[in-house]
Amino acid sequence: MIYSDIIYAKKIENIYEIGVSFPIKPLPGQFVSLVLSGEREVPLSITDYYNRVLLLHLSEKLYERIKGRKRVIIKGPLGKPLRFKGRKILGIAYKDLFYDILYILREARREGYQVKVKCVECDTNEFERGDENNADMIIAAVPPEQLSTLPSDALVYVRWVRMNCMLGVCGICEINNKLTCIDGPLLKVSNIVDKR
Repeated sequence: MIYSDIIYAKKIENIYEIGVSFPIKPLPGQFVSLVLSGEREVPLSITDYYNRVLLLHLSEKLYERIKGRKRVIIKGPLGKPLRFKGRKILGIAYKDLFYDILYILREARREGYQVKVKCVECDTNEFERGDENNADMIIAAVPPEQLSTLPSDALVYVRWVRMNCMLGVCGICEINNKLTCIDGPLLKVSNIVDKR
């Protein structure tokens, strides 16, 4: 766990972006948890990382719990790093869930991959628009009821599962024999959707 200084906080529509000091560069696909002393840990996707600053997006409710603090406790990086495959990567996102895969897409582009997005009810000018027909790899952030719209080999950011320890000990985040906190947070759709 690392005590991180809050460098800035700003509101973007209905969420807050904060930048915190952080000495470890996370790998694409990893996440961190915000430790709220005496309460609980909250898993958070990473939006970006540069110059030892970690960018995170928080709900208004969560931001209210840290508002006024100068430092927060961050645990991580956690989760399984992602290995890119092919050369063409498509990000599929729904509304504010786009922030869950933003760091992954940015890192892929920095590494020279061709990155496109398909946003449902979200707006981004950072990436070109694309579709599933031309992608070697699909990374998605959608609600669980939309999993059936994705190809079975797409990787989805599993946000809706409750996590507790973030280390694979408690087992509360298990989905079909996969522990989201250590095998994820990106899991293949075929590993999430019940096989019938």
